[in-house]
Amino acid sequence: MAGTAIRAQRDSRFTRIRPWIALAAAVALSAVVVLGVLPIIYVVPVTGVVLALGSPSDYRSVPMPVAARPRNLVLGAGMIAVLAAIILMPQLTQPLVALVGLSRLGWIAPVLVLIALALPLAMTDAGPDARPGGWFLLTRRNLILSMTVLVTVAIWYGGPGLSYLPIAVLVIVLPVFIAISRLVAARRGQLGDNLLRQPLRPGLAPQRLQLVNMVLLCGLLALTLRTGAYDAAALGLSQTAHRVFVALFLVGLAAFVLLALVPLRRVRMGSNVLVVAAGSMFLAVQLVLSYRPAAPDAVTIGSPLAEDWWVSQGGHAELVNYHHVGSTQRDALDIEQVVDGSTHRPGGASDPHSFYVYEKPVLAPSDGVVTFVLDGRPDLPIGEADPHFQAGNQIVMDIGGGHYLAMDHLRQNSVHVAVGDHVTEGQQIALVGNSGNTTEPHIHIQAQTAPNGVGDIRTGDVAETLRSLHTYQLVFRDATLIRGGVESRPSVVDPRRGDIVHPAR
Repeated sequence: MAGTAIRAQRDSRFTRIRPWIALAAAVALSAVVVLGVLPIIYVVPVTGVVLALGSPSDYRSVPMPVAARPRNLVLGAGMIAVLAAIILMPQLTQPLVALVGLSRLGWIAPVLVLIALALPLAMTDAGPDARPGGWFLLTRRNLILSMTVLVTVAIWYGGPGLSYLPIAVLVIVLPVFIAISRLVAARRGQLGDNLLRQPLRPGLAPQRLQLVNMVLLCGLLALTLRTGAYDAAALGLSQTAHRVFVALFLVGLAAFVLLALVPLRRVRMGSNVLVVAAGSMFLAVQLVLSYRPAAPDAVTIGSPLAEDWWVSQGGHAELVNYHHVGSTQRDALDIEQVVDGSTHRPGGASDPHSFYVYEKPVLAPSDGVVTFVLDGRPDLPIGEADPHFQAGNQIVMDIGGGHYLAMDHLRQNSVHVAVGDHVTEGQQIALVGNSGNTTEPHIHIQAQTAPNGVGDIRTGDVAETLRSLHTYQLVFRDATLIRGGVESRPSVVDPRRGDIVHPAR
């Protein structure tokens, strides 16, 4: 009896200090990000798992729900507010730069992530004597893990604008962890199978609602395969590897639905509200935006290349265009060339000269007057970037109507025009290069409100640029569109990621 009492006392002491150990580890992970050792996009999932381990297990004989107390409501509201700030980081960049300066901007996201994921640890549980009620069970561990999924996607969305990458990984990997958790729940008597045996049985409304939510989410996820969202990532894969990816993606969706048919006895609120319902709303908005036609004020231009080109980034939603999250590049396109399913010759992924678009003539897409030129920036090796001259070598043209056309990442010393020159559509003005902040040779093209280019961000007024520089949607005349292997000839081409554009010239 004395040994049992000592073990119980030791377990109780560890239970009290466990959240503090988890919080200290999470703070250390945040410091790693702030110091620039690792990027935040990879640290977020680890931080969430560490903090989740600091909370009580979900699979006790009697799971401990979060208490319905004012303190927890305040913490929950704060958690949602911080999450909203993470999602809206691109829109908040201007006031944040004005408030803390560009150099200190990097530590804001790690701090917000830490707060969002750690707040549930400060919530109080109702205790083992609390009477279960309501349709759903809210526990701290499930809340932290659900927030981890949401914050991971939000960071990729608001940062690099590549939310499709964590979405694809989560679809393929998450069912494995859910299946393992279901096995653990089954061993501890927390699993219910009545939804399979008696799906219409009274008392299973939460489980049926969870199933409907999951089917809706998986249906929306399946539709993202048709948007071209994953084409940029799939381009580096062989045809066999791409088929494997699509198969794993579809298997993951099927697994989500099958696992929803074997639910927990008490359905978790965090998973259903924060992940499934919020995920469905996010995807629905992204899909609607992806298929939205061009705006009435879209700027119509000709092709910047004489040959076929492929859109690696483009469209009216973040799902298909990472530029879309920031107002200064929202409607920009990244243009490359693809041959036999690759942007470069075999074995040439590290050499700019091996990329098919490199050193191709850049043509003026419209008549206009040159208002800004930057030349002389070096073309960098693949994998290197110029963080100070992010646009690299650049030309900006006044094409009338208050619209200015910017073309970035041009070849060093290849610009054939000067400020004040009148150019005509189809005139060669430069060569495609790999200058600036770029991962591989391409043309970044956008219609914008400002006649000036980016230049050196160390000497420019970043806050003023964020305030005044905005973009217009671009459409292309006299061109054929190839989307999903289907060729069409619309009056104007409104391209998005994965499309091939064939100029008429």
